[in-house]
Amino acid sequence: MYSAQSGGDPTSPSTATAAAPANARTLLHHIGLAHQGRREKLHGIDDSLIPVVCVNAPPEQGSPADWSAALAMFIGWDLYRPDTEQRPVQRMKDFTGPAIHVMRHARTEVCLVDGIDRLRTEDLQPTFDFFDYLADELGLTVFWSGIGSSDILREARAARFPALRRPTESTAPIRPRAVPTLWVNRLPPRCKEHPDEWVSTLATLDGRLRLRHHKPDSLLDHQKRLYQVTDGLMEHLTPLIGMAAQLAILDGTEALTPDVLNDAARYLDLPHTDQA
Repeated sequence: MYSAQSGGDPTSPSTATAAAPANARTLLHHIGLAHQGRREKLHGIDDSLIPVVCVNAPPEQGSPADWSAALAMFIGWDLYRPDTEQRPVQRMKDFTGPAIHVMRHARTEVCLVDGIDRLRTEDLQPTFDFFDYLADELGLTVFWSGIGSSDILREARAARFPALRRPTESTAPIRPRAVPTLWVNRLPPRCKEHPDEWVSTLATLDGRLRLRHHKPDSLLDHQKRLYQVTDGLMEHLTPLIGMAAQLAILDGTEALTPDVLNDAARYLDLPHTDQA
């Protein structure tokens, strides 16, 4: 199975069924090939660009995973130089800085990380910290592959952000899915510390509605209720708005009224006013 981490794609976390490692690896590589093919179709082939980087979990079990060296190897560097006695010595201890420099100029957009199920427990959090740093520096989308990767990623995220732990009875449950999906953290509710994330997400969805009687930005009038229903999870918000739009077309209202949103929530087994 695989899971992905991205700062901007509106999809939520879920659990995926386990696939054979070879199948998961093939799927991961197809994702990379598809992205690179799309970039080359749009902009042509440029040998100076590296739109996709693919690395495998380092095999050394007795030492911390050196992901910077794995990146350097993919880029094509010779990691070793001969010492005075012609013995191979690693050129530097940490290749992170040079790798970021090359990936930035090569416009790397996607990083595929395979085999995270083989990592030692103590390597997991440093691994996610390392790729979080790369994602922030380069704007990368990171795909994780390995047996149980969704659960591994979920545990690491919950350890770092307690708010992502198992939802309470008053929040929308995270229902399992039978296919690999993207991981995006739960959006925070609108507050002083996070004034924009939730509202801007709703505004984006609002702007894409094409209902005849929809008033621009009217979805924002329901932002508090929508957060209560979805718990800030795109896994719930996107289907909810889509279902509500379909119901609005069927009943002829052609607008997302509170009643239509409530009917959509009921249909999707999300919290609704009948449960209040």
